[in-house]
Amino acid sequence: MTDSFEAVIFDMDGTLIEQMLDFEAIRVELGISPQDGILEAISEMSAEAAGIAGAKLLEHELSAARNARLLPSAIEVVSAISEAGLPTALLTRNARQVMETVLAKFGLKFDLAWSRENGPIKPEPDGILRACEQLGVRPERTCCVGDFQYDVTAANAAGAVSVLLVSDGRDRDFAHEADHVITRLDELPEILGI
Repeated sequence: MTDSFEAVIFDMDGTLIEQMLDFEAIRVELGISPQDGILEAISEMSAEAAGIAGAKLLEHELSAARNARLLPSAIEVVSAISEAGLPTALLTRNARQVMETVLAKFGLKFDLAWSRENGPIKPEPDGILRACEQLGVRPERTCCVGDFQYDVTAANAAGAVSVLLVSDGRDRDFAHEADHVITRLDELPEILGI
């Protein structure tokens, strides 16, 4: 086991699989403003409106999961981390059904896999802190890998090491907030020291 890290927590969309959701189109369909998080906006709706919006969102998510493609080196990197003796976790804002579809499709295995049904979601740090507790590791010795600002914000708030994956070449105006920025998953083992 590496001396630097005790565990690695991954995001799913845009981190292990290609981001197949058109969030802009989803916001337009659901009547959500561009600056609002979709899940956060749905949680503010009336029960009836939230039920309808949630069902439409799930349709989009399931379609994306069925058509998902792995990002290069995803399986190899997750396997290498496990073989190095580090526990791995998956924390996604996706629904459980979507997460399980992706895991089954690609045979991805994690010591812990949580969806939005498991409690407060990123950018809140709660999921990371609870995952660390369940895995028996310290947040400050945990590496959190994601492609979006919520991933970086949650990792930083939990006191974990944040790694931002920018695989699409687009600028991220929040990249400076991450402890590390990588453009390919196969750069991660070097950061982990494995």
